[in-house]
Amino acid sequence: MGIEDLLSEEEEVVEELVEGLYDLVIPPGVPMTLVLELASEFDLEPHSKTIDSSVEDGELFGMKLVVLRGDRETVERANKYLFEVFDDRVGCFED
Repeated sequence: MGIEDLLSEEEEVVEELVEGLYDLVIPPGVPMTLVLELASEFDLEPHSKTIDSSVEDGELFGMKLVVLRGDRETVERANKYLFEVFDDRVGCFED
């Protein structure tokens, strides 16, 4: 399963925040299994968002990111869980 499967084909890129809802921006490189787990476990709605980014020489390009949208409390809990998973995975490389 890829990002295209997570986001419906009719999904419009989210450019505006909806009052009362917050976005958890998923960093590039996060495994799809974890993104799906977050969306399911925390009942967050997946969307995409395009941001302007650049490389060293300053050339701008649009980068499409996955965001999971929900109420503030839920997004904060999902964000905490995401970083706990990162800490656990990175921790296995210590020593």
